[in-house]
Amino acid sequence: MSDDGSGSGIRIPSMLISSEAGAKLIDFMKNASPEELSQIAFLADFSLSKSNHVNYDIWYTSTSDIALDFIQDFMKIDRAFGPRVTMTPRVVFWECTDCDKETLTNHCFSKGNYCADSTTKLTGQQIIMEDLRQMCIYK
Repeated sequence: MSDDGSGSGIRIPSMLISSEAGAKLIDFMKNASPEELSQIAFLADFSLSKSNHVNYDIWYTSTSDIALDFIQDFMKIDRAFGPRVTMTPRVVFWECTDCDKETLTNHCFSKGNYCADSTTKLTGQQIIMEDLRQMCIYK
């Protein structure tokens, strides 16, 4: 994980896990007794298999000028890695499970399956379209 572009870095320990592993953790938490919950400890094992190929993702949104500048600048470095490294740009949007009609109209596609929020004058739909356009340009 990296910082959000502010330069302050991440101060909360964090990591990404697979959806399947996350579902197992959620299921355990829902079904655990109070005693089990009071004794939970988490151990992360970072084991790597030997491979000559690296896959990595970069998450961003087109509303962040810092992120777009980074993607543009880093593209040269990424391409210099050659075929042994694959970067996949990913954009940030989510499923809206309780959107009101105005939000669905302005910020979502496919009845709330893909939504984005905006602190700018753009609608979420405009942000999603620009995010997808940026991904196509990168490729």
